[in-house]
Amino acid sequence: MAAITTAFQTGDQAHLAWATVEADQLDQQITAEFGPAHPHTINMRELRGWLSHLMGHHATAARWYLHTTGLHASAVGHRHSLTRASARRALFTWTSITDPQEKLSVGADVLAVLVATGGEDSKAVRSLRARLDKLRAQQ
Repeated sequence: MAAITTAFQTGDQAHLAWATVEADQLDQQITAEFGPAHPHTINMRELRGWLSHLMGHHATAARWYLHTTGLHASAVGHRHSLTRASARRALFTWTSITDPQEKLSVGADVLAVLVATGGEDSKAVRSLRARLDKLRAQQ
């Protein structure tokens, strides 16, 4: 795990690519040992989301965070701070997606998660709705 996280500091794409492969293998091992809903597994998958983001795969990163938000929600509830933090990471990585179609597609999923974790009238939901409406208008 420590070797994987050192890749964050280097920013070197080759080191990040190596870390991504290692993270996948470690995820498989942790999942086999603890199960998919265990905090160790969830943390590993959030790490994979961050690696995806650092590699420039922002839609993949957002999807990892959507996945971990769902795992957190099942384990501790939609309004728990862990769940909400994972939803915020999904939103953060979503903002880096450059392909308009992919941004709309992933954005709809992020919106649903934000509504579930923060409420229909939260600032994040209102802001994302406005951004998605603007994207749709540009299509």
